[in-house]
Amino acid sequence: MILLKKYGPISLIYIILNILLFIFWWVVTDPGNYIWQSIDAEKEILLVSACNKLFLIKYYVYFVVFNCLLTALAFYELKRMLRIGIVLFAVAFFFITKNLFDPYIGRNYYTIFENQKVSKNFILEPVSDAGKSIGPFLLEKLNEKPSYSREQAAKGLGIIRFTAATEKLTHILYDSTELISMRAECFYALTKMDTPESKKELEEFSVTHNEQSGDSLLIDRINFVETQDIY
Repeated sequence: MILLKKYGPISLIYIILNILLFIFWWVVTDPGNYIWQSIDAEKEILLVSACNKLFLIKYYVYFVVFNCLLTALAFYELKRMLRIGIVLFAVAFFFITKNLFDPYIGRNYYTIFENQKVSKNFILEPVSDAGKSIGPFLLEKLNEKPSYSREQAAKGLGIIRFTAATEKLTHILYDSTELISMRAECFYALTKMDTPESKKELEEFSVTHNEQSGDSLLIDRINFVETQDIY
């Protein structure tokens, strides 16, 4: 009875908080977030599978980290070194699993990016949610044929500041055979990189390309892309 009185409230709080954690990741990785209109059955299967995998990974990692930190906080009567040990374990677990799971997280968010059916204002949400883990997949997308998703992949690389894509984005920006819309997105992405290398490339581009040099359409498109920036 004494143990029930002592640990009962803490156990109840544990249960409630863990239920809320479960609900949070269930909602965040709900396929409905990315299917606003009917899509092909094959695409839907891929998207739902990707969301389910993300839920399992995200919930598993945050379940362990959250409960370790909660234990260190709740059981304040534990020895200080033991509490510190629990916190250090949680931090180490988070970064180790991040390195292990990042490629899988990036791949599944990229699957969502490719198969989603949402409004244009939300097409890059999977990219911002994935962070740099989706970078290699978006970079590879730039090697494919021209398409709207390819243009958005270029913009996404800038949003997550995937600096490894600077050279490729610069090459496309200067390529006159590329669509103006694609080149404008590459310019936008380079502005988001905000690195010495990207700044240098943009300065050189600004010197060699202006309205007088016959690139007014490109400049106009760049200005349009920048005015539409919500990131």
